[in-house]
Formats: sequence, C-alpha cells, structure tokens
Amino acid sequence: MDIKRVKFFSIGTQDKPGELARFAKRMMEASVDMAGVWGFAKGQGKAEIIAIPKDPDKFKKAAQASGWTVKEGPCFHLTGEDRVGALSDTLDRVAQEGINLHAVDAIALGGKYAAYVWTEEKDVERLAKILKG
Repeated sequence: MDIKRVKFFSIGTQDKPGELARFAKRMMEASVDMAGVWGFAKGQGKAEIIAIPKDPDKFKKAAQASGWTVKEGPCFHLTGEDRVGALSDTLDRVAQEGINLHAVDAIALGGKYAAYVWTEEKDVERLAKILKG
C-alpha cells in the first residue's frame, strides 16, 4: 500500500442545481486539475464541496478569484492492489487505536484500489503512524 498525505479543501455552498457544475467549470477555466471532488447536501439548503486538487496553490488562487471561502485540512490518499478486504486490515488497525475516521471514500478500478481517509485534526499524526506502520 502506498500512502500520501494530501490537502483537501471544503467549500460551503447552496444546495441547488448547478452548484457543482459551476465549481467544475471554474476549475476547468483556471486549469486546476483535480485528484478528487465530492459534493454533499447538508440540509436546510446548504451543501459542501470537497476538493483535492493536484496543485493546492493553484486551487487556492482560483477559489479566491471566484469569491469562495475555503477551509483547508489534511487527509490521506491510499493506493494498492485490489483484493477482497484490501482496506480491512488498515481500518482494523485504526479502530484498535481508537481513532475515529470522519470519512473514507474508496474505489477499485483496473486491479487497483484508491481511498481517501479523513480524521480529526488532533488524530492526524497518530493516523499517519498507523497507516505507515
């Protein structure tokens, strides 16, 4: 398994048609290449876009120019060979250390898997040690 610490960015927006498309178009116009993008409804007309750009500095400039307020934080990108239970051992080690994961997003394609893993800021260094250990 390969592990990289990466930056993610969160943008609060309205929950209405076209918000994610507007974001994607703005990033395309600014030539910002994304490693990952997620959009979530949060209720009461609010939504959140999570972005993991390949060039965080370029992303921040594009977001600022677009008037978006962004929050930045760390997460981990895991990749490896796709097999039954590919994440099971890793997730078990994390659980045994008492670390609460905020989100895990995983996908398999072409014999490989990739996952992004988020936790609380206070647990980032502990999680890094577990993932690498």
